[in-house]
Amino acid sequence: MKYIIIATICICASIPRTFAQADTIQALVLNSDSLEAGKLYNSGVEKFKLTNFEGAVSDFTEAIRLRDGFYSAYLNRGSAYMELKKYSEAISDYNTSLNDTENKKTAYFLRARCYMELGSEDKAEGDFNSAISADPSNDKPYYYLGVIHFGHGDYQKAIDSYSKAIDNNKMHAHAYNDRASAKRQLEDYGGAISDYRRALMIDNSLVFAHNNLGSALRRSGDLKGAIKSYSIAINLDGENYMAYNNRGSAKYDNGDFKGASADFTKAINLKDDYSFSYNNRGAAKFRLEDYDGCLTDCTKAIELNSNYGFAYLNRGNAKELLRDDNGACSDWNKAIELGVKSAEQHIGNCN
Repeated sequence: MKYIIIATICICASIPRTFAQADTIQALVLNSDSLEAGKLYNSGVEKFKLTNFEGAVSDFTEAIRLRDGFYSAYLNRGSAYMELKKYSEAISDYNTSLNDTENKKTAYFLRARCYMELGSEDKAEGDFNSAISADPSNDKPYYYLGVIHFGHGDYQKAIDSYSKAIDNNKMHAHAYNDRASAKRQLEDYGGAISDYRRALMIDNSLVFAHNNLGSALRRSGDLKGAIKSYSIAINLDGENYMAYNNRGSAKYDNGDFKGASADFTKAINLKDDYSFSYNNRGAAKFRLEDYDGCLTDCTKAIELNSNYGFAYLNRGNAKELLRDDNGACSDWNKAIELGVKSAEQHIGNCN
């Protein structure tokens, strides 16, 4: 039995709070309305910092009412709307703030982030490129272009974008992690391992990077190293069900079926609808000759995901040894229907 499924790719695309501090609240104020607008603007800035985004929107709105062309207030109100997930309102404010040359590089970038949240990736890509044109030294637009390319399965383009982000910011740990994940997709495990380790040199607290490093090490055949990396991820975050599942997979590959089963059980206890761990624990139980347990776990995996081909394959194997030949053949045929070619080797037993 070799049908262990793992899900470990982690693209971390956190939303940066890029906030434009205006240079308009200075001695250039000439009238009482402008002075009051400046006070409200500063109040909005402070409320934003305190995560009182509704209050920030209110203050920026009043500042805009009092001062025509207060583009930095539009930009920052857009940021507050973005934090409130009111992306259409944020886009409207970023559109207005683009009238100010000083705000363009930030407005393009943040508008692109809104488009990403709304699923308009073509518009996002265009704005990220505009942000790069306005400020080629900024690492963030390159990073998010990498996220878009990765999501589209264009891993070489993703690598190129992440590399440009890293060129602009050598301490961009997420860019190293995500470039490593793109390299993993291209089966460049050595390159992936190097990048994951670089990410962890910058920030050793990145749980997902330890988890991903473990998977790259496992793919490269370093099972002990993989188990160690997964264990670090678990020590940093004891609720990380994926790390338990993946450590169980590495233990399985290393012949430690009891240890694997224990890790899969822990993953299930943390996330009881995680079909991968039910199937994987079933595979481990099969190797421990607990065929009833394998059948039960694979059945649960199928209940959670009726298109889980490997779970049908593994359940078919258990049924065969439980002398349910018809049930085994039915499961193997279903596995083949779902694209599991390795099930074809068993069908000869059904004739």
